[in-house]
Amino acid sequence: FSGIGNAYSDEILHRAKLSPALLTRKMSADEVRALFEATQAVLKEWTERLRQEAREKFPEKVTAFRDDFAVHGKYKQPCPVCGTAVQRIAYAENETNYCPRCQTGGKLLSDRSLARLLHDDWPRTIEELEERFPAGKPAARSS
Repeated sequence: FSGIGNAYSDEILHRAKLSPALLTRKMSADEVRALFEATQAVLKEWTERLRQEAREKFPEKVTAFRDDFAVHGKYKQPCPVCGTAVQRIAYAENETNYCPRCQTGGKLLSDRSLARLLHDDWPRTIEELEERFPAGKPAARSS
């Protein structure tokens, strides 16, 4: 949805358990329903939270990064639902954060710039990522 912003779109897609790469024209009726319900729930929840936080004052600390977000701004941190490390896709000056287990069935979405650089070395699944980088840490380079 135009104007919703990256933070809330990440949270909505996570709540709906939808891939950020899913094209709207390919969505099933159930996926459309899940997106609609998640959009309403997330926006209502965060509107209320921010309203309570601001109370009668003008909000002074406006940020797109909130500690209570599930995935937005949580790259490499555990998903609060399943514990899998949150992944990201960087593009232009933005990024999309998602849980590969909850949202993409265990598939890692390729970051276009990194995928071009790594070609066939780009991990395709959570298992490949964990195999190449145990405990989520890149392997040390030898000199």
